Parts: sequence; structure tokens; C-alpha cells
Amino acid sequence: MPGLRRVRTELLHVTLAFLGRVPDERLAEVIAACAEAASAQQPFAVTFDRAGRFPEGGSPHVVWLGMGDGATESAALAAAVRRALATRALPFDAKPYRPHLTLARVKDDADRPTARAIAAAAEGLRVPPLRFMAEAIVPFESVLSPKGPRYRPKAAVAIGRTA
Repeated sequence: MPGLRRVRTELLHVTLAFLGRVPDERLAEVIAACAEAASAQQPFAVTFDRAGRFPEGGSPHVVWLGMGDGATESAALAAAVRRALATRALPFDAKPYRPHLTLARVKDDADRPTARAIAAAAEGLRVPPLRFMAEAIVPFESVLSPKGPRYRPKAAVAIGRTA
């Protein structure tokens, strides 16, 4: 749709906690927090089965896929990651966790009719269930450039393994 900037396939992810800038010397603590949280849970099935937008009213900023199966487990994992980060005094964005996959962002210059069309399309979109197993937490570094963000995995922590 005009008015949308799609998220490139290789950048799709579910954010459990957003940390912002983390000094390199604290990366091991981030990974340890992820390992602690991952060890308390087993891998789980995830299904993305609905579409929506943020915010829910007014002009949309984001179009997303929502999580059905796995939402409870994902929320528990996000809470565990956030607790483990907090015990290590690692700051993170404390916005409430909303299990979703961002598909697109509304362009800043989108006019009102375009924004209304995007909102209606997101609300009316029917999604065939997309399933996978959540088996790892991957802390990423986001590198911003004029061509858009690039994510670099810093580790992969298996869910269900002892920290």
C-alpha cells in the first residue's frame, strides 16, 4: 500500500525487551539475563493469526500481526527477561509487552485519507495462521543507516536450557 514502509523480511522479530544503547562491556550481562529467563521455560509454539495496528484509534503508525498461540508463554518469557535485566541494573523500555510482529510503519508524510485506508485495511485483513516454534532468544544490535536498520545477532540463547 502506498503510505507504508514495509519491514524487510530479514528484520522481522518479536521484541521481548528493548534496551537501546548497551556498552560493549555489558553485553555479557545482557546474554546472561536472556539465559536466565530462557532456562525457566520450554520451547513453545507460536501462531500469528490476526492483523492490527498501533495505536488502535486515530491515525495508525504501525501495522502488525498478532500472536494467538504462544502469547501467554511469550509474555512470561518477556517478563522473565525484564526481571533478569532489572536485577543486573540494565535499563530497558518499560512499555507494556504486546506480543506482535511489526509488518510495516506508516510513512511520516502519509495524508489523512491514506492513513484511514491503512487503518481500514489493517483492521479488515484476514491472516492465515503462521506457525513456528520459539526455541531461542537472540539479543540483537541495531545498526542504523540511511538505508534503514540492520540487525546483528550478538548471541543465541536456547529456550529450555540451564543458564
